[in-house]
Amino acid sequence: MKRLSLAAALCAGLFAFAAPTAPVLAAEADAPKTVQQMRQPIPLSLSRVHKVMGQEGVYLFDCNPEEIYAQSHIKGSIHTNVENWWELLPKDKKNSFLIFYCINRLCNVSFEASLVAIEKGYENVYVMPDGIQGWVTNGYEFEGTGRTDPGLN
Repeated sequence: MKRLSLAAALCAGLFAFAAPTAPVLAAEADAPKTVQQMRQPIPLSLSRVHKVMGQEGVYLFDCNPEEIYAQSHIKGSIHTNVENWWELLPKDKKNSFLIFYCINRLCNVSFEASLVAIEKGYENVYVMPDGIQGWVTNGYEFEGTGRTDPGLN
């Protein structure tokens, strides 16, 4: 009987604590959300990026600082860690495939940049969470001053 009373008291306390926020949540739930507000970039694996890179309409954007970009970046990627970087985005918002990456999974700059692209109306926006470290570690070709071997050539 004591357990039932204790459980009832805890539940009542939780409901009492949650009650003041209920009207706010209901108001937020009633507000219509557009598809644009709900969109997020789609994560891609290293192998998927490698498979699609170089195809027409596919753009890779390196969001790393200049030092990291200079050391290693994916060949053909566009360095976006510059002022007004969004001006580097392609004009075709519907048929362009934008892939953003930074150094590794701990960096969120590429995710934030991809959200800006979505806000600007781009429909096909992706992130490569493993970044340039994952790219290099897994043996994919890259460019930069950090390259000390002759590569595959």
